[in-house]
Amino acid sequence: MIITGQGYLPVDVFGNEGWFDTSVSRIPLTRKGKPIKRTYCAFWKKDNSGYYIEEFAEILKNLF
Repeated sequence: MIITGQGYLPVDVFGNEGWFDTSVSRIPLTRKGKPIKRTYCAFWKKDNSGYYIEEFAEILKNLF
């Protein structure tokens, strides 16, 4: 529906935006002239921690 101009798809973009198809129009989402920002959080149960969870948390921390 996006390609035919009958729909929309909100997309968060980090880094290079060159992967978008040129047939898709993009518009920035703003509120009172300022870009809309989202807060992302990662949670897990305290008793479910382990090597892989800790490594994943470190990867996320380094990305943001």
